[in-house]
Amino acid sequence: MNNYFIGLMTGTSADALDGCIVSFDGEFKLIQTQSLELDNSYKKDYEWSIKNGYKTIEESKTLAELEKILNKKSVELVNNLIKKANLNISDISYVGFSGQTVFHTNNKSYQIGDPRFLANESRINVISDFRNHDIKNGGIGAPLIPAFHKYLYSENDKKKLVFNIGGIANGTFLKNGEISLASDVGPGNCLLDLVSKEKFNTSFDNNGDEASKGKINLELLDQLLSGSNQMQYPRADDKKDYYKIFNNSFLEINKNSLLRTLSEFTAEKIKDFYDFCDEPDEVIFHGGGTKNLFLMNLIESKLNTSIKTTDNEIPSKYVEAAGFAYLAYLKKGEIFEIK
Repeated sequence: MNNYFIGLMTGTSADALDGCIVSFDGEFKLIQTQSLELDNSYKKDYEWSIKNGYKTIEESKTLAELEKILNKKSVELVNNLIKKANLNISDISYVGFSGQTVFHTNNKSYQIGDPRFLANESRINVISDFRNHDIKNGGIGAPLIPAFHKYLYSENDKKKLVFNIGGIANGTFLKNGEISLASDVGPGNCLLDLVSKEKFNTSFDNNGDEASKGKINLELLDQLLSGSNQMQYPRADDKKDYYKIFNNSFLEINKNSLLRTLSEFTAEKIKDFYDFCDEPDEVIFHGGGTKNLFLMNLIESKLNTSIKTTDNEIPSKYVEAAGFAYLAYLKKGEIFEIK
């Protein structure tokens, strides 16, 4: 068996399908990357399905249509990556396919995206359903990327903290070469993106520019913090956990103040985990949130320590895709063979 693996990832922000080809032969090597945008209608229909409580493609024609789109995009991305890398399908051991999470609890997880379809169309065996595989083996199904964080960054006699800011933010505390704690920690981008869509008709707040113009609404911030204080580590969050805390009546607040307050909330939840982990000296970030310069500066000021991104090892955007390739390398999911 060769040592090329493909990882495909689309997170709860549902804005793009990211993919990469990697090798774990001796050391980590990033061979090729590409991202395919998921258009606004995909994201809109996905968010609508989440808010209305639809959980399976059997329940919702909308989810069934979204799965068809994701399936086709996934095959397209696999083919593009192989072509760009000048490889053959026989060079790829497995595709690690995350799917698009529709709901998640500590006991059950559901993703759209058909790994059998992907295997048959790409002619490459696929490993998927990582979250339920983790639950079956005593985990809670999220976060899953900490194993890759450990592979990349763990060192004996050192304490490090790796954060992924996607739709949900999660953190991995590495201590003396091992994962001491891994948990979802806060809303990441999901509330910021919600307000950007509702109030600015954009998918996200570019660079945090709009948030930077607002003032913190203390009443809203208090509601958000008090509503999330009971959430203990380790845990696996669902976006609906934060939608419930964020009462829609607050949408009447000045839109820039809304984004400023939600940025404060995201940063505070990251600081809470940093404090809980006894303030490690080295703090590393990846995920879409790293592009929000206002948010990153806010986090750095709260932690009162220098922070960095994964970009020296792998572009921040592709860390999760590479992480699912690593889980496929470890065979930490269900195998879907070509038929």
